[in-house]
Amino acid sequence: MIVKDKMYDNRIDSLNLLIETTLEEYFSLSKDILDKNEFQRRRVKSSSSVYSLLKNDLRAGCVIPPIVLALSIAAKPKQDETDEDLVSTINQHKEKLIILDGLQRTYTIRDLVNELNERSDPEKDNILKRKLRVEVYIGINKLGILYRMLTLNTGQTPMSSRHQIEIIYSDYIQNGIEGITLLTEVDGDTPNKTGEYKFRDIIEGFTSYLDRDYLTIDRTDILDNIKSLEKLATENQDNDLFSEFLIVYDKFVRKMIAISEGWEFDEENLEQKLIGQPFAKNALKIFNKSQVMTGFGSALGKLVDFGAIKNPSDIKDKIEALTIVNANTTLTNLILRLDSIRVVAKKIGNDQRLFFHFFFRELFDKKSDGYLSIDNSIIEAFQQYERKTK
Repeated sequence: MIVKDKMYDNRIDSLNLLIETTLEEYFSLSKDILDKNEFQRRRVKSSSSVYSLLKNDLRAGCVIPPIVLALSIAAKPKQDETDEDLVSTINQHKEKLIILDGLQRTYTIRDLVNELNERSDPEKDNILKRKLRVEVYIGINKLGILYRMLTLNTGQTPMSSRHQIEIIYSDYIQNGIEGITLLTEVDGDTPNKTGEYKFRDIIEGFTSYLDRDYLTIDRTDILDNIKSLEKLATENQDNDLFSEFLIVYDKFVRKMIAISEGWEFDEENLEQKLIGQPFAKNALKIFNKSQVMTGFGSALGKLVDFGAIKNPSDIKDKIEALTIVNANTTLTNLILRLDSIRVVAKKIGNDQRLFFHFFFRELFDKKSDGYLSIDNSIIEAFQQYERKTK
């Protein structure tokens, strides 16, 4: 890899490098990118004929637009760093690279090189040494990555804001946050311990916070993405909003487990039998579900908009003050309320999200009748749900 040019992007406070490399070098580099980030393994199947044409063009020596990468590391490049130092930094941290623009081109290059390696092609060596231009943003933060992903992909197949957020926060899967473990669907694990959550569910909760919407819709409209990005830019000034959101939610879950006093749902002694399966059978299982997380996210977003809180961290002290009169009675009542929703709901998951949206708004808004009371918030939330759906 040879650095051909350097420019500083003041908008996102990051150094942009224009690098000349070869198809063979990029093939090796891209393997690490795709293997380390499962959220970038997706291909656009509908464009297979277009990329088949591009593969033939690459064989013939076609010059394609630069592929754009981002390297999010804490240390900013120093002014006196040489080109060799910068290339070395990229190679040392290549597992942290993210493709901002050119994912489908990357797959096409990989297909071509794999074909060349499988067959005895007399042009193999010449093709592998063909030049390729790559841009790399070094020292870019997560908000900068989101901004560049959005601006670089406006004329292509839109990527939902949730998918973008999945990509940039995927490093937390390996490292965790303050004792919190994020599990992926690929792992096949189910959250069974305090502090364990499905990464996808937390992303949905966080996206609901940004969108102020409890519904988990994969928005791919550019304007919707810009609105989400603007909220993130406004609230993410000097802190990591995603990390803040997750830590606060985990604190709430731990509080609920503590005040539930080991409650287990007992259907045998119920006077009123359930219509379907219980929503969950203990506090951990209740609050590990995506319906609760999206309700939590959208409710906190609305409370920010209403001026009731400034950010998710504002409810930390409020969580400590939460009360429950009788854990067994209250949490059993919660399960019964959720079972009642099953009777009238057209889409059960969406209606459950709506209920929890009202529940958390009641719980953390000092002007509400349910403020800091689990018991009253359940009652108030169900009444609001009924008024909304009738």
